[in-house]
Amino acid sequence: MPEEQKPNNEVDITDTNDAGPGIEEEQDQYQGLKKHLSHDGLFKFAFDNKNIAESFARENLPAEITKDLDFSSMTQDKDTFIDQTLSRCYSDVLYHIRFRENPAVLYFLFEHKSWEPEFSGVQLLKNMTHIWEKHVSKHKGIKKLPVIIPLLIYHGEYPWKADTSFLSLFDNPGILAKYIPAFNYELYDVSHMPEERIIKGEVELRIVLMALRYVFHPEIMSRLKDIFQLFRELPGKAEFNRYLELLLIYLGSNIRDVEPAQLQEAVTAALEEGGAIMGTVFQKLMEQGREIGVKEGKELGVKEGKELGVIEGEEKNKLKVAFNCLLKGMDIRTIADITELPVERIESLRNAVQHEKAA
Repeated sequence: MPEEQKPNNEVDITDTNDAGPGIEEEQDQYQGLKKHLSHDGLFKFAFDNKNIAESFARENLPAEITKDLDFSSMTQDKDTFIDQTLSRCYSDVLYHIRFRENPAVLYFLFEHKSWEPEFSGVQLLKNMTHIWEKHVSKHKGIKKLPVIIPLLIYHGEYPWKADTSFLSLFDNPGILAKYIPAFNYELYDVSHMPEERIIKGEVELRIVLMALRYVFHPEIMSRLKDIFQLFRELPGKAEFNRYLELLLIYLGSNIRDVEPAQLQEAVTAALEEGGAIMGTVFQKLMEQGREIGVKEGKELGVKEGKELGVIEGEEKNKLKVAFNCLLKGMDIRTIADITELPVERIESLRNAVQHEKAA
């Protein structure tokens, strides 16, 4: 089972869909999970654990490849290769590994939006080029490049349709095909692949993939018991508590219209041990708005928060996310895209924030 591991400081705990560190990057990120856990935050938390990344590769890459991968040589590279313009759509994790005694790279690219992005192959090629450039810079005098195995993990609401061949992005190139880079990426549409492919490998991996698979699905509430029952396989109390809190915050942050009582019922039905953790977790969730300064709207000097729409439920969460995005300097239309709030509402929030800063 995976060794006990403290999450690293690169997990984004705010729902800004930003692959970089959150606004609390100097704090202990596990404690920071009390606020919010975005989709890419869950992905980074999981795949920064070598045992989980290894388990995913073992279970999902073709056997003719895994049989020659030296997993004992697998080490993580902490650099990210996602540029800022695409960071709200992607999160990435990079591992170096040896294949038949030669250097190779496992490049995990996670797409966590509810739609299929255009030209993902171009983004992969750009990132792969950056990886090779860094390798050449680090290993002066080398004559050969390492092979990169790109793995794109997707969990959108709709099935992935794009061809995974880079050549497919071109319209019948014919004789010109020799001038086009030729590579394929391994695609894992976890929202739509058969469940029997997900319930394999390390239990931590299965918990994370099941959560990602069903978080957008209309059956999510009926599948919670199955997900929570996986916790019975965790090796010890520390792992049990850590992953249960992680999952409760992720689900509480991202399932549409979920009530704490519904998660409480699912946990109780699957795990007697889970009840003691519930109260603490959801107290933290209820406090998340106050902890970013939106305490009934008063910190922003707006009468009872009505101008900002700080009301109970989903809109309050969205405004919390918009507030974080504004603090990080994101543009209004990007924030509207992320939160599904009207542009006018975000402009109102920005004006209130600027007014408060100027006061």
